[in-house]
Amino acid sequence: MGHSSTLRVRTILTVQVLLFAIWSQLLCSCSIMRPPPDDTKGVRDWLVVPVFFATNRAFAGKNGSVDYSEDESPSGLLFGIKNVVVPFPVRTPLEKTTEERMQWQRFNMDHDSKKLKVIPPPPELCKVIDSTFSKEEMVAALDAYRKKAGSLESVVFVHGCCATFETSALRAAKLATHMQVPVLLYDWVSPKGFKNYLKNETLAEQSVDGFLSALNASEKILGAKNMTLVGHSMGAFILDHALLRRKSQSNAAAPKKFSELIMSNADTDGKTFLNHARDFASNAKITRVYFSRSDDRLKYSAYSHGDFNRLGLPGTLAQALAKVPSIEMIDVTASKTNHELPFWLVSNMHRFGNLGPVKDFSLERQANGIYDLKRTASPLAEPSGLE
Repeated sequence: MGHSSTLRVRTILTVQVLLFAIWSQLLCSCSIMRPPPDDTKGVRDWLVVPVFFATNRAFAGKNGSVDYSEDESPSGLLFGIKNVVVPFPVRTPLEKTTEERMQWQRFNMDHDSKKLKVIPPPPELCKVIDSTFSKEEMVAALDAYRKKAGSLESVVFVHGCCATFETSALRAAKLATHMQVPVLLYDWVSPKGFKNYLKNETLAEQSVDGFLSALNASEKILGAKNMTLVGHSMGAFILDHALLRRKSQSNAAAPKKFSELIMSNADTDGKTFLNHARDFASNAKITRVYFSRSDDRLKYSAYSHGDFNRLGLPGTLAQALAKVPSIEMIDVTASKTNHELPFWLVSNMHRFGNLGPVKDFSLERQANGIYDLKRTASPLAEPSGLE
């Protein structure tokens, strides 16, 4: 090979390595991409919220704490309940009576962070004690908690890629304060840093059976009609595959329907989902898919999957999916939540079938069947809780 040919090959390889390095850095570094706007800066009202969980992480609690490591549990799924501090919800009406029946404790605290951080709950405000359970104890405790709260309904939440136990519990608690029902978090080993993206994908696949086992145990006690399932990011992949297996397990009989299936910023292949969308949707009365055209994380995910559309960034697939019976496609680009779960929107749509009391956004069904969120000039209809 001549000198010029060798130089050309080296140049091409160097460019490829540089492109891969740039892509990896963009995909892998949480610090590179600006976090989505949060409602925590200046918040004074906070809530201590108990979150039930099933996790396949190894126990790492010390001195009575309930914490989990980044390693996989050698003994399978572990269960428990943990108190989590989250800001008072902004766009979702929350009555004092709801706080009382859910055993949430409100307190005041100055907080200048631009991004929600894990805040240890004041021990005196933990009405429900942090505990670990067996699977049977967890289901019984969740059932007793929801009955005491006067809520037949409960939510099962599956988190996304690259999240610690603490941040997953935090999202579950935020979902609880917006949905205002008990939440069961399914937490799976998902190593931090998007450099572990492909590892997370494999771990998500390996978590499907454990999730389905926990779901089946919960369904026997809680009842499918009283359960809403939420999959965020790569958690939507777990939810998708688990419910396809659930349908096949029911043989010829139609599976009992859940109240609602929610797929938010779903990091799973869009075309594959379209191919089995009817089977997936048959698991619930209604399925809502929330997507954002400005979701940077899913743009990089699509790139890493051969430029095929992700369900949370569906492109032209959105119109075909909007035609599937009982599936609603909701474009939330205007919310500017990027890859974050749009808590208030997901919750208000579930509770009211519309945006609820929010006036600074509107939701319109387009001719192609897609629901489009738009910002209006009207002020919030309720106090934001912000200074």
